[in-house]
Amino acid sequence: MMFNQHDYAKLRQVDLNLLVVFAAVFRERSVKRAAKRLFVGQSAVSMALGRLRELLDDALFVKVATGVEPTARAVAIEPMVRQALELVHGAVFDTNEFDPKTASRIIRLGLADDLDVWLLPRLLDDVRRHAPGLVIGVQASSWYTGTSMVERGEANIAIGVLPKPSRALVSEELYTQRFVSIFDPRHVERPLTMKRFLETPHVMVSITGDLVGLVDEALRAQGKQRRVVATVSGFGSTAALVKGRPLIATIPHVAASILARTYGLATAPPPVAMATYPVTMVWHGKDDRDPALRWVRDRICGIVNSEASSRASRGRKE
Repeated sequence: MMFNQHDYAKLRQVDLNLLVVFAAVFRERSVKRAAKRLFVGQSAVSMALGRLRELLDDALFVKVATGVEPTARAVAIEPMVRQALELVHGAVFDTNEFDPKTASRIIRLGLADDLDVWLLPRLLDDVRRHAPGLVIGVQASSWYTGTSMVERGEANIAIGVLPKPSRALVSEELYTQRFVSIFDPRHVERPLTMKRFLETPHVMVSITGDLVGLVDEALRAQGKQRRVVATVSGFGSTAALVKGRPLIATIPHVAASILARTYGLATAPPPVAMATYPVTMVWHGKDDRDPALRWVRDRICGIVNSEASSRASRGRKE
């Protein structure tokens, strides 16, 4: 596209900071979290959105119970806004060029097991489409190993429910993880009452083989106990075990949604209150401006946001 004098005059109406605010709110799905990310007050974010809404003649974001959701217009322009900001950032700050179409490199990720189920396939598809020379190398990580893998250089990026990182690392919260029970509705009746939850055998994920997990601790607080008949080392195998059997597995909600659709299973909130946990992406401070790693991190954030929007859309239809 060739710019003429009239185009430049029109662009004078657009403050680049408005697009930065738009991108932050789109990613965070929350004015409060966007303000925190940008190190400004919520009122500043709200005022910027107001100016942008007037400029584009669209609401852009609407309030929902969990924060805000983008309008159709916001979803349509987000890829262009993100690309424009990446180009500006590259022109001003990057010292090394990065062309995803020609780049050749191994990107090493430390992923929690449930992310193998849903995030990894989408990331691999995205990378193969846009950066075919990149190789994604994945190692299993957990609360105990994720941050140390990055500190030791064994992984460029770790994602999962992780402890607070050291000052040498940079972190970004991607979403809040909650737990959902999956089961075969042909073998476990609905609704999933506490009585049915306790009477039905359970399969649980346990890296160590321990038979006590988060569900058991929550039940114990109420003086109750479930019956675990099998443990597995990964979330992916829970669906295969549950399908066709009178079993229940309680796993992270995003993986549960994907596995339920894949295996024809039902999902339901467990009939016991359970804590939620932030899922965080962590990388080393020395890699913060690495253009290839920043590109991968941005793709990961895009996939997380896309999945969140898809789940919200399915929820409204249901």
